[in-house]
Amino acid sequence: MTGQSPMNRTMHDDSMRGMKFAALFVAMMVVLPLAAADLDKGPKDLYTDKAFYFATWGGPGSGSPEAQMARMQQFADAGITDILPGDGPARLKELIAMGKRCGIRVHAWHWMMNVGGSAECREHPEWYSVNRLGQSCRDFHPYVGYYNFLSPFSPGARDYIRKGVAEKAQIEGLASVHFDYIRYVDVILGADLQKKYPHHGGPLVQDRILPEYDFGYHPLARQEFKAKFGIDPIDMDDTAENPAWQQFRMNAITSLVEECTQICHKAGVAASAAVFPFPQLAREYVRQDWGHWNIDYFFPMAYKKDHQGNVYWVGFATREGVRDLDPEQRLLTGVLVGDYGDNMADFEEAIVQAHDNGAKGISFFAAGSLGEKHLAIIKKYDAKYNQ
Repeated sequence: MTGQSPMNRTMHDDSMRGMKFAALFVAMMVVLPLAAADLDKGPKDLYTDKAFYFATWGGPGSGSPEAQMARMQQFADAGITDILPGDGPARLKELIAMGKRCGIRVHAWHWMMNVGGSAECREHPEWYSVNRLGQSCRDFHPYVGYYNFLSPFSPGARDYIRKGVAEKAQIEGLASVHFDYIRYVDVILGADLQKKYPHHGGPLVQDRILPEYDFGYHPLARQEFKAKFGIDPIDMDDTAENPAWQQFRMNAITSLVEECTQICHKAGVAASAAVFPFPQLAREYVRQDWGHWNIDYFFPMAYKKDHQGNVYWVGFATREGVRDLDPEQRLLTGVLVGDYGDNMADFEEAIVQAHDNGAKGISFFAAGSLGEKHLAIIKKYDAKYNQ
């Protein structure tokens, strides 16, 4: 084209630019919807290919690599698809590699508020939860020595908790970060649990809210509440029953859950949580409003003996939890294997109750408690519900 006039060259260049623009426009029309879908898409739903799932808190235990792998395969052969071990990143990576060999997903069982025993937390007294008597969970440990709850009203504590979630969420191949102890100290214990703990030299009777177990009075919480409602909650006559004060405290936990869920989703993993048996009980006992949480999977701990329930109580708790879920959320009922002892009929019935009342699966606490009889029953119901 060396003999072209300037006008012809301009027309040719314009034509080429137009063709390039058209090609680019078509490419963008193809790429942009996919990019938008990717931005809106959360983690892959883990619980879609089967009708009912079996999971367990814990892992394959210790021993040789061969022994651990054999235990994992034993779980898989019974129909268990998910384990929730409470281990650090290095061990989780080992378990993820083992799980890939037998089709088991690994979730990071992660403590949230009850982590104040760490050396870093001990350096920050202002991070801890405070009860109505002004006692800090840094120095006062209600019920048991390992209760070291942080406050969701402390910015430093929230940063620390988010950092811990982010560390786990970055682990390649992880199914979810599984939030536990994402609540306040127990305001009320289950009736049978109350019998296990003394109170001022006598039995613990929680027929009313006792101030030493009523937490959430962090100075920043009181300050914020007063700024909004014109009164320091500690000065209210009906503090224990005041619905605004109760909801105000629960909202602080809920907002932290939302932030941690976003951290998980940004990393491409799901967010799950071990929660109290059903929303109304959770709100009353531990100020945990999980019926309003925007997470992916709930594992309510329907431990019947803690609440003087029978095996049918497991079904009741399941139904109450499922009722509050959004359509895209899943619930796997948690049962305590030790509650059933040698009563394999009731162990079976617990699985049936979870299934028939709308759970997407069942999770057992803990993996080390599952013997040959338990695994045989799990295998039986995996075949019944999924084949």
